[in-house]
Amino acid sequence: MRSPGETDDEFRKRAEHAGLIARFLVAACLENQLVQRLIAGGRQTTADCIRNPTVRVEFEQAIAIGGIGETLAATKSKHWGDGPWIMPLHRDDQFIPERITYVYRSNSLYNRRFEQRKRLKELLGRHRPLVEHAKNKYVSKAIFLRDLTNEQATAIRQILDIEPIEFWRACKGKTFVALPKRLVQLPLFDTHES
Repeated sequence: MRSPGETDDEFRKRAEHAGLIARFLVAACLENQLVQRLIAGGRQTTADCIRNPTVRVEFEQAIAIGGIGETLAATKSKHWGDGPWIMPLHRDDQFIPERITYVYRSNSLYNRRFEQRKRLKELLGRHRPLVEHAKNKYVSKAIFLRDLTNEQATAIRQILDIEPIEFWRACKGKTFVALPKRLVQLPLFDTHES
């Protein structure tokens, strides 16, 4: 598509540059180990990769892997910091071919909030619905505290060792709280020989 006021030479240079980028993205897609296995297994064709190469749509806090068009559309309303940048697929990238695959970077606030809510639910057991209730965008601090029973407030204090107001803020993603670590089963016997 020609830009307004663009000369023939400018258009040709831009078109050649776009073609070079497209060839680079297709080549990277075809070099990916998973794509090679999909082609060998008959689940994908080289022609599919040329028409719609799988790429990385990168942001400051996350990466989405999929076809260019659908991945850009799916990430349009995401708030993952600077981006998007369309980048070539890495040779060892793993992804789900039928879906857009999201990979969160360690600095991802979105993922930290998600993981915190998940852990809060694990710890609260039968009181886990409190997390979704507090997270609800229509539930203000006043409404949350009004609806909270004495039993629920006691559970928050005893299990999480925080006050209900801090719990509400954590569910909203406004703060991060120190939560007990998950217990890990250690090996029963030392399998290393002395």
